[in-house]
Amino acid sequence: MLSESLKNIWTDMVSETEIFTLDIKRISRTEIDAAYFSMSENRRKRCDSLRFQTDKDLCIAADMLLRRVLSENLGIPAGDIAFSVTEKGKPYLKDGSCHFSISHSGDIAAVALNKNSPVGIDVERIRPVSARIARRVFSESDIRFVFGDCVIPDGEIEDRETLVRFFKVWTYKEAFVKMTGEGISDNLKICSYDKNNCITKTFDDYVMTVITANE
Repeated sequence: MLSESLKNIWTDMVSETEIFTLDIKRISRTEIDAAYFSMSENRRKRCDSLRFQTDKDLCIAADMLLRRVLSENLGIPAGDIAFSVTEKGKPYLKDGSCHFSISHSGDIAAVALNKNSPVGIDVERIRPVSARIARRVFSESDIRFVFGDCVIPDGEIEDRETLVRFFKVWTYKEAFVKMTGEGISDNLKICSYDKNNCITKTFDDYVMTVITANE
């Protein structure tokens, strides 16, 4: 059941941001199918555009988690929660009662919630990736952090320690643009990894980063 699968993995006491995760493997097919019809029209269209059923299920599970977290924290029925999106695609609550961010990867959906400040979250499953990505979106300081110098190797990155550092940078950039609401841009190099400006957790085969605005 969702109530048993919902997990608050940690709270950042400084920013008062709460982070929740949900493992899709612990949700029944019936729950996922029912949750699909509770999604907003925009979210359902996004889900329908995904090619693989596993990706669709994870998208549904993430929406399910978000609604449950908001319902329990705000004391309103999940079906009464009204969402909207900015011109750049950032979702928000119409009543402005709190800030949230959502992410999913592999079998994990994640939600960050803060009642006072904008927040961004990103979770990624650790897996081999092409080093070419670093050439396109990493700054020089990002590259030094990941590879130890400014030399980017050819082919795929497979070493786990290097991959963990890679995904710390990648999730930082994703969380940052979600927090600001600017969305993915063509110039992510200007958003360099800063361990003092975020909280990053590595668990099982995942890296997760949360950034809360300093307001």
